[in-house]
Amino acid sequence: MRSGIGNRESSNNAASNRAHAPLRLWMSGIRPKTLPASIAPVLVGAACAWRLLDAPAARSCISIDERVWADLETAQGPCFVPWYAYDGAFARFSAMTLLCVGVALFLQIAVNFANDYSDGVRGTDASRGGSEAASGKPRRLVASGLVPPRRVLAAAGVAAALACACGLAVAALSGQYWLIGVGALCVIAGWCYTGGRHPYGYAGFGEVFVFVFFGLVATLGTQFAIARSFDGFGMPDTWRIAFETPLTVPAKSAAAGWTVWSMLWDGEYGVDGMGILAAVCCGINAMLLLMVNNLRDVDDDRIHGKCTLAVRLGARGARIMLVVCAAVEWMVAGYLMVASGLVAADRVSFAATGHVGRMPGLAALLLLVAAGVGLALLAGIVLNVSRARYGVALKLAGLNALWFAVAFAVLTMVATGAPDETIAA
Repeated sequence: MRSGIGNRESSNNAASNRAHAPLRLWMSGIRPKTLPASIAPVLVGAACAWRLLDAPAARSCISIDERVWADLETAQGPCFVPWYAYDGAFARFSAMTLLCVGVALFLQIAVNFANDYSDGVRGTDASRGGSEAASGKPRRLVASGLVPPRRVLAAAGVAAALACACGLAVAALSGQYWLIGVGALCVIAGWCYTGGRHPYGYAGFGEVFVFVFFGLVATLGTQFAIARSFDGFGMPDTWRIAFETPLTVPAKSAAAGWTVWSMLWDGEYGVDGMGILAAVCCGINAMLLLMVNNLRDVDDDRIHGKCTLAVRLGARGARIMLVVCAAVEWMVAGYLMVASGLVAADRVSFAATGHVGRMPGLAALLLLVAAGVGLALLAGIVLNVSRARYGVALKLAGLNALWFAVAFAVLTMVATGAPDETIAA
């Protein structure tokens, strides 16, 4: 009797596990370890937009009140009201940031599902049907045989539609409707990564894709969309935020020797040099995540004709490339952190006295912590890859992308507008 009850309980538990298996598979199909690489550039882009909006170059004092102009000597008065202190400014900034997060997050999920579908029907993921404990690699939806390919494709379509909905809202709120074309290009590029007749992910261009779309486009697109959503925003008859367009370089700027590129670097169009360098860091971080993934799968990819960069370079060459990218990322990130603190150390004192302010103490401490933790994470990625511990390396790569974003954002917030009390106005 006891044996019968035990068998029945065992059977019920097995049935319960089978019932919940698809749900666990769907969650793993989202590939949570890759999601930080999609959120990180949005956080960085938002921080760059915050810093750019706070820069004097983005603001135009249009008041004719003589007292306002006299206050320029002491950096006080209506023209120096922080943009985020104005009614509705912070709400607008937050809404734009969340919408950009939605675009990046849903697009990443769509790409992951599309990759699962394409690799599954091509047979590239044939070894991914069993449990991760047995194969050492995450189980895939299509390869498992528990989820029909058409459902995975439909899930990719739903995620892409949600990304498009968020993108349409971003374009409408920023007034930059040409961003819809950029979004469409992102969706097409995401599908063609492993889908279609000639997927470029099978030709070794995956790293280029993530660098461009999850680095440059995501970061600069976020900075541009948020910044341009504030174009014309300000205090009536006193000040406003004003950006230019590359097609109409003001005559006074041209006469002063400014060019379209110099104005771009200084943030006159809604993106700036700091944003470009930050986008490079985000792109390299996304590359590191993909490079670790491709090193893990290098043998299976070679067998199935998937010529990723790791297959083309070989395992040793791919590891060297990983080390080089990690080193470049750390150096560029370090420069960005230092520059962010120094440039924003004390704009007011510089404008009033011509002296450069010092980096705030808290910003300097954050800089040291960010550099140390970043170096430790990058070293951990390289070390675990050399020991073939790819699961740990992937986690560290995701954490590294997220850590850079959070550290950069926090440092930017602390450093922006921080006064240097050692310099008298």
